[in-house]
Amino acid sequence: MAKKQAIAIIPARMGATRFPGKPLASDTGLPMIVHVCQQAAKAASVANVVVATDSIEIVRAVKAHGHDAVMTGAHHDNGTSRLAEAVRTMGLRDSQPIVNVQGDEPEIDPHIIDAALLALTTRQQPPNTTPLRLGTVASPMTDPSQHNDPNIVKVVTGLIEPDTATAQALYFSRAPIPYDRDHNAAARPLRHVGIYAYSGMALTHYAGLPPTPLEQAEKLEQLRWLEHGLPIQAAIRNTTHQGIDTPEQYQAFVQRYKDANAHR
Repeated sequence: MAKKQAIAIIPARMGATRFPGKPLASDTGLPMIVHVCQQAAKAASVANVVVATDSIEIVRAVKAHGHDAVMTGAHHDNGTSRLAEAVRTMGLRDSQPIVNVQGDEPEIDPHIIDAALLALTTRQQPPNTTPLRLGTVASPMTDPSQHNDPNIVKVVTGLIEPDTATAQALYFSRAPIPYDRDHNAAARPLRHVGIYAYSGMALTHYAGLPPTPLEQAEKLEQLRWLEHGLPIQAAIRNTTHQGIDTPEQYQAFVQRYKDANAHR
């Protein structure tokens, strides 16, 4: 997807348990949510960036820095559900490409956003195949300790298509998958990068699906998609960025930001 035709929607809320008010943390001089908007706007495939939130303070901060925002309810149990309400409120067409960018990733590489959209559109589908599909990103792990960390979501895929470096996702887990029984490194472990691309129709369809056993057990919303028999295609890309969950992680980001901008 080379054209600027996708809409990046960023779900955000103030009530994070480990870091309340994190979208508006502004030790860099900008609210963190605005950093995310700026990165998303750099993606080659993104025509517009919108924040979906239940907080009027977030709406005001986003609009004050030139980005769009839409109010949603406070009842959502995950970001995908919040996006589905935003899509209805905005009146987006069924075919509209949408990418769900996490609101706590101020250092996300714009190329990763483009990769998720590429994964959504590149795989050839047989005639009459459902348009209800999802694109995401997986990254080879560089730190062996991540494989046993339940806070790092792992993904196993089918064979990688060499022309696009994409593969069908088979399963996601907090457990260390795949299990390398003979220690021969036949399958490299992949970290799931929590970004999702879908059409407006697919997003609306997801919001109407009931929760599933594996989703509830692993606390991973993407498993609802797989358990209902719908395909996920993952772009395999190298990336080291991660989301910010704690004040300590935020302060580390602030220092990196200040170091990078010290001589500008």
